[in-house]
Amino acid sequence: MRDQLRREEAKYEAGLRERERHIRTLRDPRPGDRLGSLGELVLHEHVLLVDSPTEKRRVDLIGLQVRFEAGQRNHSIYLTQSDGRVHRAKYSRHLPVEDGGVQHFDEDRVRDFAVDIQNAVAGDNAFHASNAQQLAHAEKGLDDFREDTASVDKARAQLSQIRDGNNRDPRRSQAEAELEEALQRWETLTGRRPPR
Repeated sequence: MRDQLRREEAKYEAGLRERERHIRTLRDPRPGDRLGSLGELVLHEHVLLVDSPTEKRRVDLIGLQVRFEAGQRNHSIYLTQSDGRVHRAKYSRHLPVEDGGVQHFDEDRVRDFAVDIQNAVAGDNAFHASNAQQLAHAEKGLDDFREDTASVDKARAQLSQIRDGNNRDPRRSQAEAELEEALQRWETLTGRRPPR
């Protein structure tokens, strides 16, 4: 019965931890899965990481505006954040002559990455729009789960009944006396009393 109680308590604790982890994820989704990268930009589900020689920063996708612009020498992706700050990521065009060590980017590849960013922004906006409702639902689910301790309570009650029954068993005192006598004999023979 103790094992049953331990199993029920472990199952309850695991369920509790899983629900709490889900709520933490809803409150702070972190960057999310990596969706792709191009040059200095690394796209995740909820953020865009800028990793250039001059700056390293995190740009939240919520409310981000993305614009592609083709140029003679460079293609550009302009990122306008909800607070109005703009970041320009430049991608050298694929020219017939190689510049020493400079990476070149095909226009379609840069356009496709700009579309990937726009799609991630749309997904993140939808996530945040439904997030408040999901969070309220998850918190209610956690409260309900905390209140539902029936299986743990049942296992505790069964263990308590068994213990009470064992304590009231008239054969218990006789068994205790026999055990004490056996322990005493063992100690007389070996000089050590075995653990009880």
